[in-house]
Amino acid sequence: MGSRTAPETNVQSTPDTPHSASSPWYEGSLWWDAKSVLVTRAVGPGTIATTPHLVVPAEFGRLAFLLSSYGSEAQQLADDGRVVIQSGDWRGRPALGSRQHYGIARVVGDAQSAARMQEGMRIKYGARTTLARMAHRFANGSVPYGDLVALVELLPHQPLMLTR
Repeated sequence: MGSRTAPETNVQSTPDTPHSASSPWYEGSLWWDAKSVLVTRAVGPGTIATTPHLVVPAEFGRLAFLLSSYGSEAQQLADDGRVVIQSGDWRGRPALGSRQHYGIARVVGDAQSAARMQEGMRIKYGARTTLARMAHRFANGSVPYGDLVALVELLPHQPLMLTR
């Protein structure tokens, strides 16, 4: 867990100007318009798993989503950050016409980054974040929700194999 708690500053800009093209916070940006993203990752030798997440755009074309420090996904991404990302619909299925993007996820445990992400989620998704938090609490009890941020940098070339 040591590597995923390294602080990250400037994870994403504050959404002061949500419609400015110089900020990742504007309608029409790839990850702002995505209702969700499907994150496919390696979970063991020859095994992959896909999990839907709520997502917001981050600086430099990256995307960001929240994780729990007690979840296995956070540990798996900290160990091996190779991911396949695809825009999803409201139900967490691949969005019509979307394509897969390959990237490297880095898990960040900075409290300020998590707070900025939660604010971005509130702005983008509204009441849906409250429902996600309630579902997490119902399924996991007092386990923290959204105390880690996964930042994904997209790769311009073909993927690294996800299987180990």
